[in-house]
Amino acid sequence: MKDFDYIILGGGLSGLSLAYELNRQGCLVNKTLCILEKRKEYTKDKNWSFWDFNNNKFENCEKKSWTKFSISANNQTALMECTKNPYRTIDSKKFYDFIIEELSKNKNVSLVLGSEIITINTSTVITQQGTYIGSFIFDSLLNNNLNSGLMYQHFYGCEIESEQDIFEEETVQLMDFNCEQINGMHFFYILPFSKRKALVETTWYSKNIKSLKEYQIEIDEYLLKKNIISKTNYTELGAIPLNLPPTQLSKSNYLKIGTAGNLTRMSTGYTFSAIQDYSEQLVKKLRLENIIEAPIVRKKKYTFLDSIFLSVIETDYKRMPEIFFNLFKKNSTQSTIKFLCDRSNFFEDIKIILSMPKVVFIKHFLIYLYKQLRNNL
Repeated sequence: MKDFDYIILGGGLSGLSLAYELNRQGCLVNKTLCILEKRKEYTKDKNWSFWDFNNNKFENCEKKSWTKFSISANNQTALMECTKNPYRTIDSKKFYDFIIEELSKNKNVSLVLGSEIITINTSTVITQQGTYIGSFIFDSLLNNNLNSGLMYQHFYGCEIESEQDIFEEETVQLMDFNCEQINGMHFFYILPFSKRKALVETTWYSKNIKSLKEYQIEIDEYLLKKNIISKTNYTELGAIPLNLPPTQLSKSNYLKIGTAGNLTRMSTGYTFSAIQDYSEQLVKKLRLENIIEAPIVRKKKYTFLDSIFLSVIETDYKRMPEIFFNLFKKNSTQSTIKFLCDRSNFFEDIKIILSMPKVVFIKHFLIYLYKQLRNNL
């Protein structure tokens, strides 16, 4: 049995980000931290992308950045520039290696790999490797018994290398909706790392997660349609729950963090920047006031608007190519990016709302009100 001041459950993006901030801001000089991680070793498993608002703390982990992106729908393409807020991609292996190296310099930090957690009881965590006691527990783990009615952003990506110069390396294909919209919103996403190398991803918003074989067929057919002959160097697979029920943000000695703590933006699946803001603010309050309290990094207006937006995606998914295309076409690029990244002001919100198709959103607003009233009865 081992005692620690802090225990972080899960050494993924949110767990390591919080550990990094605790260490960076000096909160582990006289305090001990243990990170319990299920995996036995760290390998590349993700590419994390975000719009940069001068908040990039991990430049050395960056794979590439872009100042242009495009949206395609109904055989039309809109090209946008994002010079003020570049779109950046972080290589997960570089991120893991960087943070683990930083933490290894502090003898008060322990990273325990291969930690399969059996039970969590108040301040006690029982794993297959032993028992750990923490004065405070930060939990990034998702409940294994998630509601089957949840909406997911689920995806499969292949980093490919083509035989010819085929990719526009300075432009991200943020959404290519020129594909069938069946049983969910579907688009392809391309991060071009060079003229011959890119991550090509098939992305869905729906309740039903597909099989690996189904995803691979979609990728193969897309590349065939684009006349791209290539080999695959790396693949990634993921499913992000978008509409998790609100978590109890804090109780005595336990706090949910990351996606499990409702930091994923429902309408986009973006989580990286919110996790960094959350970790930084949480640790700052701990350092200055000796209080562990969940910071509010996303205003309630976004949760409200996203609930309606996600309802539209769920039932009127065939209209989403047009809706997303017009979202960028009818609003300034920077305003739209700010809206998608929790940074828009009231006037930008109003303009974006007015650019949406009125009838369909009013219908889903009324559905939202009905659900709220029913839940409160």
